Amino acid sequence: MNTLELAGGFVSVEVPDGWEQVSDPYPGIELVVVEPEQEGLFRANLVVTVTEVAMSFGDWQKGTDVFLAGELHDYLLLDLERMTVGGHPGARRLATHATAENQSVTVQQWMTLLDGRGVTLSASCATLAFATAGAQLEQSARHLRIDPHVAHPTGAPTAGGVS
Repeated sequence: MNTLELAGGFVSVEVPDGWEQVSDPYPGIELVVVEPEQEGLFRANLVVTVTEVAMSFGDWQKGTDVFLAGELHDYLLLDLERMTVGGHPGARRLATHATAENQSVTVQQWMTLLDGRGVTLSASCATLAFATAGAQLEQSARHLRIDPHVAHPTGAPTAGGVS
């Protein structure tokens, strides 16, 4: 595993050795890494986002559930639980959806909200590979670190907390 620092040191995460980092992700997406190609199979991946959030943690997550259900084919939320994420109060979501090629995908997301910055680590893999790949992806979540003392882009220090 390799440790990467993101968002100016606000977030650090471990990623599996040999995974390919995608260049130029969309704004708000700090990292996309994918496992090596496997002849047409869904490539497991990790995505880290850091976005400004101007609402409570609960409202942010309810909105995320609505968004995911509208964007992902056959989306099914399996579990949503409160837990510590990156050393801070947060939650974990477990869901499935289907790709355009009708491959079943299992996704886990770990998220927290610190002083208006929402951090999400999404880990996706083929559902049939979840028993093995899921454990490796969860290792990244266990090693996710978020430093509340790193300043916002505006230079203001963070205070931390989930509301």
